[in-house]
Amino acid sequence: MWSQALTIALVVASGIGGFITTLSAVDSLALARDRFYTDNHFADVFASVKRAPDSVAETLRALPGVADVQTTVEELVRISIAVDGASKTTGDAITGQLIGIHARTGLRLNQITLRSGYAADASLSPGRPLPDGALPCWVSEAFATVHGLKPGARLNALINGKQRTLVMAGVALSPEFIFAGLWGSPDQRGFGVFWVDAEALAAAFDMTGAFNRVALRLAPQADATAVIAAVGNALQSYGGREAIGRADQTSHVMVENEIKQQRLLGTLLPSIFLAVAVFLLNVVISRLVATQREQIAALKALGYPNRTIAAHYLKLVLLIAAAGLALGLLLGRVLGGLFIGMYAEVFRFPLFEHHIAPWLMATSVSLTVATTVLGTLNTLRATVRLSPAEAMQPPAPGHYRRTLLERMGVTRIATPLRMILRNIERRPWRSGLSVVGVAASLALVVMGNYLRDAMEVIIDNQFNQAMRLDVTVWTFEPVSDTALAEMRHLPGATAVESVRLVPVTLVNGHRRQRGELRGYPLQPELYRIVDMSGHSHVPAGDGVLLTDRLARKLDLR
Repeated sequence: MWSQALTIALVVASGIGGFITTLSAVDSLALARDRFYTDNHFADVFASVKRAPDSVAETLRALPGVADVQTTVEELVRISIAVDGASKTTGDAITGQLIGIHARTGLRLNQITLRSGYAADASLSPGRPLPDGALPCWVSEAFATVHGLKPGARLNALINGKQRTLVMAGVALSPEFIFAGLWGSPDQRGFGVFWVDAEALAAAFDMTGAFNRVALRLAPQADATAVIAAVGNALQSYGGREAIGRADQTSHVMVENEIKQQRLLGTLLPSIFLAVAVFLLNVVISRLVATQREQIAALKALGYPNRTIAAHYLKLVLLIAAAGLALGLLLGRVLGGLFIGMYAEVFRFPLFEHHIAPWLMATSVSLTVATTVLGTLNTLRATVRLSPAEAMQPPAPGHYRRTLLERMGVTRIATPLRMILRNIERRPWRSGLSVVGVAASLALVVMGNYLRDAMEVIIDNQFNQAMRLDVTVWTFEPVSDTALAEMRHLPGATAVESVRLVPVTLVNGHRRQRGELRGYPLQPELYRIVDMSGHSHVPAGDGVLLTDRLARKLDLR
């Protein structure tokens, strides 16, 4: 039986290995995230404003449920890397998010962890401006790693229309930027976070004595929804957007979505493998017991109890399953470590190690035992019920009767097909398990190819049907349409279209959804609105065009 035993062991190993690999990786991800949040005091509520005086912080601190308030000045700027005194040009533009840190107070929320650099304490700022006007800065680890930057490296930043030099003082991590990207997309090469002196940054943007970004920590048992609403109302007159909770913070959302998706896959796919293992065990043990029918009868006649004979076969399949379990645990440990290595390229933590929780090991053993028992239970029950005298005789002919189709009036059935259908109906459990086993095998093939096919459709819809363009130009602030005329005269430009994006909160009764209004030309050709059928749509001048998913969330028709 070595070939059959090897097949079953490999199927069990695939199921257990996938279970351990996926769930141990996401558990390690969640553990690293929670530890980082706690150690660096990750905020609970976030809000942005155009410009608000520092005195507003006391108003926010007095709100019920607020434990601490931290205001900062943050700005998006254009970055270029200086090489031998000149700016290095890359294929894509580099966007930098500058965050001001006060030299005396540092950060109480969203604290920095320094990976390397000159400063010894991440609670202080990277330093005052140098005599030549350059600003020392800490650089986010992902950006520094991709570009090979070391402390002392110089970068150029377009700060409020003026070129300023940034001097890298260290590599840093923040719980606010575990996932670093702009507009929800991972972009380690084209997006970086830079922490600089708060007073110098405020002076450059005429924000002295003011702030445009606030983070809040909630008191225990505070009503987050009420606090978020109160913060939004307090900041509304200062050009504030709706305040958001941690659940809507971009970095947190990306990590949380990854954990949810992988937990679902880590449960679904191994279940399919174990279902196949149940089917294989049932087939193999059924055939084995059928060929050893006379030996079983002889053992029973000699006085061996049913439990001893049943335990013999159960030990056999448990040994096969145990080999699969051992191999699955080994695969889970090795592949889980590789999974963590993939995560470490996107999610940045001070400490990120692969950890297999004891409950995962216990669950894996329980799943293996359950698979073994389910696969052999029907056969073992038949063996126990078999009397010695009956077992020594050939199996009695089966009791056949008309099939369901015949009882429904379908009589013109070929004899071979009639025999097949009667055999299927005579043994419903075996037939049902066979159907489940074949279905599970097919499900594995479909699941294995689904992601590749889905990505091909998404890429075609997005980059061939909807975004029929070659270059996208983003501006941090709205600009005049005269910029379009200038771009139309650029060498090689054949068509130019502008799009206006405005973040909003859509409200319908008690339903609310944060989203974005997009303004398109009357006849968009480069950036089109395309549905799942490939048809393009043009928004009417007196209405708004919604996706079906957004319409369902807002209960709109």
